[in-house]
Amino acid sequence: MSFGKIPLDSIPGIPIGDCVICPEVGEDDAVLIADKPYIVTHSDPITESSDDAGFLAVAVSCNDVNMKGVPCRWVLTTILLSKRENLEGEISGIREACSIIGCHVVGGHTEVTRGIDNDIVISTAISLSEKVISVKDARAGDYVVMVGSAGIEGTWILSHMEDLLLSKGVSKETIIRAKEFKKRIIVQDRALKVSDVVIGMHDATEGGVLQDLLEISRLSKLRVEVDPSKIPVEKETLEISKVLSIDYLRLISSGSFVVVTRFPEEVIRRVGGSVIGRLEKGEPALYLKGIGEFRENFEEELIRVEGNYNGWRKRN
Repeated sequence: MSFGKIPLDSIPGIPIGDCVICPEVGEDDAVLIADKPYIVTHSDPITESSDDAGFLAVAVSCNDVNMKGVPCRWVLTTILLSKRENLEGEISGIREACSIIGCHVVGGHTEVTRGIDNDIVISTAISLSEKVISVKDARAGDYVVMVGSAGIEGTWILSHMEDLLLSKGVSKETIIRAKEFKKRIIVQDRALKVSDVVIGMHDATEGGVLQDLLEISRLSKLRVEVDPSKIPVEKETLEISKVLSIDYLRLISSGSFVVVTRFPEEVIRRVGGSVIGRLEKGEPALYLKGIGEFRENFEEELIRVEGNYNGWRKRN
């Protein structure tokens, strides 16, 4: 096997565009027009996924940019391949995500890397904004609305453990439906529809909805009081979580996000969702009605299923 950099002209189908000067052979830089006062950026690595690493890298990095109420415009993608024959699959995933989101690749690096077992794809998402929105601006009394359902990405990941699920009695039909959850991981359309009626937004990733809510508490410096029975969850997630004895509220949930708002009815009218709680005065903490108060980080539930599960990666 040969290792090292793969030249750009040997990588077909990269969705390059939306730049004054775009990268090409002999042109290592991209020149972009920044026509708004704020630049929004976020990076995510997909380090141990054997399925759709390219798609996930673009999707989840853009999701974070969307939490600032703006569409993702550009991505930089670094692809470290465990073997050359994986190239088309990773590029196909990047192309798919960019097509759905409407963003373009404006740089990156691709190589076959010695000593890795799985492909690693790192995406940096970039956008521009006229304003800044942040949960830091929340105040006591603001509403907490969840858009999407708990454990979306985790359910999709677990659906690929088909033999394990079938052995525990999960039906083939449930697994097929769970595999369709991939289509719901990208949040851009929903986030943009409510960006003018929110104080801030935060997407739910590792540690699930509970970690998301805890981080909102810390950032706002307020107590988050939530009724866990109000948190939306799909029947496929419930069934798979039950047979694996995991807590879907601590299951990686890209595809869902939490909104802090003073207009909960309008958020729900536009994109659906559920009012699950409110911010209150008090020391930063997450209070779950009927359960108790939490201040420490929540461990991702997929670790308990498989220490090196299909799709695991560390992300901020």
